[in-house]
Amino acid sequence: MRINSNNIYRALRLVWESSRKWSIINFFFVILKGLMPLMLIFVVQWLVDEVAGLYGQGSNGVYSALFRVLFFAGVVFVVNAFCNAVAGIVREKHSFFISDQVQNMIHSRTTSFYFANYEDHKFQDVYYRAVNEASYRPSHTYYSFIGLVQNGISLLLIAGLLASLHWSMIIALLIVAFLIISIRLKYSQRVYRFKREHTEDERCVGYYNRLLTGKEFAKELRVFNLAGIFKARFEQRKDSLRNKRFALSKLKTFYELGVQLLTTCVLLVVFAFVSNEAIQGNITQGQMVMYFLALYRGYNFLQDFLGRISSLYEDGLFLKNFFEFLDYDLIKTKKVGRETLFPEKLRKGIVVKDLSFKYPNSARRVFDKVNFKILPGETVAFVGANGAGKSTLVKLLCGLYQPNEGNVFFDDVDLATIKPESLAENVSVVFQDFMLYNISARENIWLGDVNKDILHVGIEESAKKSGVHNLLNDLPSGYETTLGTLFKDSEMLSVGEWQRLALSRSFFNDAQVVILDEPTSSMDAQTESMLVENFKRITAHTTSIIISHRMSTIKLADRVVVIDGHGIAEEGAPEQLMKQKGVFYRMMEGAHRAGQIGKNDIMG
Repeated sequence: MRINSNNIYRALRLVWESSRKWSIINFFFVILKGLMPLMLIFVVQWLVDEVAGLYGQGSNGVYSALFRVLFFAGVVFVVNAFCNAVAGIVREKHSFFISDQVQNMIHSRTTSFYFANYEDHKFQDVYYRAVNEASYRPSHTYYSFIGLVQNGISLLLIAGLLASLHWSMIIALLIVAFLIISIRLKYSQRVYRFKREHTEDERCVGYYNRLLTGKEFAKELRVFNLAGIFKARFEQRKDSLRNKRFALSKLKTFYELGVQLLTTCVLLVVFAFVSNEAIQGNITQGQMVMYFLALYRGYNFLQDFLGRISSLYEDGLFLKNFFEFLDYDLIKTKKVGRETLFPEKLRKGIVVKDLSFKYPNSARRVFDKVNFKILPGETVAFVGANGAGKSTLVKLLCGLYQPNEGNVFFDDVDLATIKPESLAENVSVVFQDFMLYNISARENIWLGDVNKDILHVGIEESAKKSGVHNLLNDLPSGYETTLGTLFKDSEMLSVGEWQRLALSRSFFNDAQVVILDEPTSSMDAQTESMLVENFKRITAHTTSIIISHRMSTIKLADRVVVIDGHGIAEEGAPEQLMKQKGVFYRMMEGAHRAGQIGKNDIMG
C-alpha cells in the first residue's frame, strides 16, 4: 500500500508540473461541484422556512413568495449545470497538458539513452510495460483523486439524508438519467464516426510517435540526428487532430448544457408539486426536504465514492510500470563530456586501440583487444563469418555502442567525447537493416542531412549516385510521392529499391566517413554492377568502410580486414590475400562452393 501511495503521489506531482494553471482551475471546479449540495441545502432550507411561514394563509402572496424561492433554486441548478459543462472542457484541456508531459518524458528518455540498452532483455520488459500504461494512467489517477474529493465533499453533506430517501423519488432520477444518457449515446456515435473518418490521421500521429520511441528507428535517429525533425512533425499532426477532437467536445458540451437545463425544468416542476403537497398537508415538511435533496443528488454517491477508491488503488499498481521505466538503472556510457567537435578534416584517419566489447547480460566478448587503423580517403572492407562481429563493429564506429575497454579515435579525438550532432554530420551509415520511412521520396533522402534545404539539388544528385533517380522521377508525383503502404496514394518499393534509397540518404550527408553494411545485399546484378563501377567516383574524398560478403563489393576496397573469432585474422589488399590462400581465400572458396560467387571472383 505504501508503494501505491508513493506512485499516486508521483503521478499527482507529474500532473501538477504539466500545467499548474490548469491544475488549479480544474481543482477549483471540483471543489465548487462538491459544494453544490451544500448550496442546495441552504436553498431547500429557505424554501422549507418560507412554506412553513406561509402555510394555511391561502392568498396569492403565498404563491408569489413560493415562485421567488423556486426562482433562486433554479439559479442554483443552472449554476450547477454550468459548472458541469465548463468542468468537462477544463478537464479535456488539462488532459492535453498531462498527455504532453508524459509523452515528453518518454520521448526524452527513448531518444537520448544509450543505444545498448535495447540489447538488455530486462529493459525491454520494463519498456514494453511502461509504454502500454503511460498514455493514460497518470491522468486517470488525477481524475480519480479529484473525483474522490468531490464525492467525499458531497457524501459528507448528504449521506445521512440519502439513507432515508423514499423509493418513489427514483422515478425522477430515472427521467434525469434518461435525458443525460440519450445525449451521451448520441455523442458516442459522433465519436465513432470521428474515429472512422480520422483513422489515418491517428495512425500518422502514431507512426511519428514510433519513430521517436521504436528500436527499429533508434539507430538512424541517432546517427542522422533526426529526433528534432520527427518530434516537430509529431507535434504538428497531434495538435491538428486534437483541435478537431476539441471541436467535437465543445459540441458535446453544448448538448449536455441543453439537457441539464431541460433537466432543471423537470426537477423544478417536481419541486413545485412537492411544495404544493406540503402546503396541502399531504406530506410533512421534513419529507419535502428529503425529496428535494434526493432529486438533486441521487442514490449513487456512495457507489461512486467506493469506486474512486478502487480505481485509485488499481492506478497505483499500474503506475509502477511507468515509474519503473523512468527510474530504471540504464546502462550508462562512459562518464566523459561529449562536447568535442569532429575533426574539420581527417588527416590521420581512424585508429582503433585495444578495443574490447561484449553485449549486456552476456559473458562472451565479441571483440578482445582489437587494433587497426584506417587512413584518410581509404576504402576498407571488413569481412568475416556470420556472427564474427562485423555489424557490431559498425555500431561501435558510429557511436551507438561504446567499448567496454579501449578507444576509437578520429585523428586524435576520442569518439566517446564527440558531440552527437557533430558525429552525425561527419559519419554517415547505411545499416544492413536500413529504415523504410513512410514519407515522400524526397524526404527519405533529405533525412540524411536535415540541416540542408529540403529542395537541395543534392537530393537528386544523391539519387543518381545510387541509381534510383529514374525510378523516383517516374513515380506518380515524382519525388513528392509518399512511399510505403501505410498512407493513401502511397507507392511501395522493392527491398532493393529501398536499399538504393538508403544509400542515397547516406550520400546526401556529405560525411567524411561513410560506413556501408552490406550495401548491395538486396540489389539486382545490374544495379549492383552500376554501383560498383561508379563507387570510387561516388566516395571520392571520403573514408569508406564496407561490410560485405560479396567479392564484387569487396574488390572495391583498398584493403580487406578479416575478422575471425575475437579479433583480426589477417588484412591486406584483396589480391594479396587471395594469393596468400589464408583465411580470406578459404572464405571465398567456401562461398564459391556454396554457389554464392563465381570462379572469376575467387581468382580476382
